[in-house]
Amino acid sequence: MNTTEPTAISPELLAIYRGSDYRVTDEGGREFVMHVGQPSPTLGALMARHDACSAVFVSAYNPASEPRTEAENRAAQARLEQEVVAQGCRIFQGVGEDPDGGCPGEPCLLVFDWPHEKVLALGRAYGQNALLWVGTDTVPRLVLTR
Repeated sequence: MNTTEPTAISPELLAIYRGSDYRVTDEGGREFVMHVGQPSPTLGALMARHDACSAVFVSAYNPASEPRTEAENRAAQARLEQEVVAQGCRIFQGVGEDPDGGCPGEPCLLVFDWPHEKVLALGRAYGQNALLWVGTDTVPRLVLTR
């Protein structure tokens, strides 16, 4: 996945994305945190338990980082979840949050084995600036979609 293309996203917002905590709740209700560029052994173990080769962490909240109403955000997130479930992919609930409080946390989905060629389309379809993609090395990478 190419993460170095020119972007319309501000350097400040990119810094928030890179420094955020990406929390996931596993099938046992345990929470773990992922960080951009850092291997996640806990994610690796979760992927292994589910025979997953890749994961994408994505939200439908606040497209293009423009605030929407809670009702709009929940409806978009529900559509995203329905789309993913219809594809037969395994999902886990999560949240992306700026530990400094610069941006409010947003509910996200960790989706296993979403087809590689559809990952960017998924982010773009829901108006997202970026998403996280993780391969077998368990390192979350920021993938820009704009």
